Amino acid sequence: MTIGTHENPTLAPGEHFAAVNGFTLHYTVRGSGPVLLLPSPGWGPSVQSYIPMPGFEDRWTVVYFDTRHSGKSTGPEDATQYTLQHYIDDIDAFRTYLGQEQVFIAGHSAAGHQALAYGIAHSDRLLGIIAIDANVAIDDVRMGEMIGRINARRSRPFYQEHATYIDDAMALMSGQGGGPRPSIQDVIAATGAFYFHDPEIADEVFGTMEFDDAVLAYSEASGFQRDVLLPELARITVPTLLVYGDDDFQCDPVSQGQRAHDALPGSRFEVIADAGHMPWVEQPEAFAAVVADWAEQVGA
Repeated sequence: MTIGTHENPTLAPGEHFAAVNGFTLHYTVRGSGPVLLLPSPGWGPSVQSYIPMPGFEDRWTVVYFDTRHSGKSTGPEDATQYTLQHYIDDIDAFRTYLGQEQVFIAGHSAAGHQALAYGIAHSDRLLGIIAIDANVAIDDVRMGEMIGRINARRSRPFYQEHATYIDDAMALMSGQGGGPRPSIQDVIAATGAFYFHDPEIADEVFGTMEFDDAVLAYSEASGFQRDVLLPELARITVPTLLVYGDDDFQCDPVSQGQRAHDALPGSRFEVIADAGHMPWVEQPEAFAAVVADWAEQVGA
């Protein structure tokens, strides 16, 4: 195992750019200890919104990086170049660029999808995985759970005060009404409250994020996130922590978290109470405590 230190210029603290697989990858290094890679979700958001990830930087050299065409990274203007395999290959090429034989990897949502897929393909190059509200199967089971969780919100004060919010959001999500394709900002404006146990914080949290509509279109055209990982998860041979917010409607702890845990022998499954799709935002102390306990357990 190679430890990230200031002696390795690619892992010096601060902002960097790397030539990887024909594009320029942007990344930021913070913290100290074994190297942990943390990619952006891959469909549009910049990784900047994940800095700092609670509980990470005091035990790992965290390498936050923008996947192809997200944030400050460049990427091909080709909708066939954004499959899950492309993201796996980028992670592996980036690991090599950093001079690391083995690394930890973490990811949230679609980045958790990447992290688990990388573990399926290359467990021998990993020391451990932290998957945060990761999607593992966008299927009918997940759709049923999502609709149920959205409808359960109707009795909550915020949605009673905003009487048309849920119906308007579901209409947009289902593509009703026609018209031009909504931008990421349009979707967030209509559905952002769903992502949090406390919907009042949605505007503040999403207001600090950067998005790229072009890569969303490319990734959707390439079928990114459509791979069902469940049948292959047992191929992961490194310690894996699965963390989910109990109130996540998007990548919920039932259709995603529990099924991933059941499919991955030896994984640890933790559900953070009173948290939605971003548990480290709503419950940073509880999130950091779970990470710290797992890290000690696996000797990170």
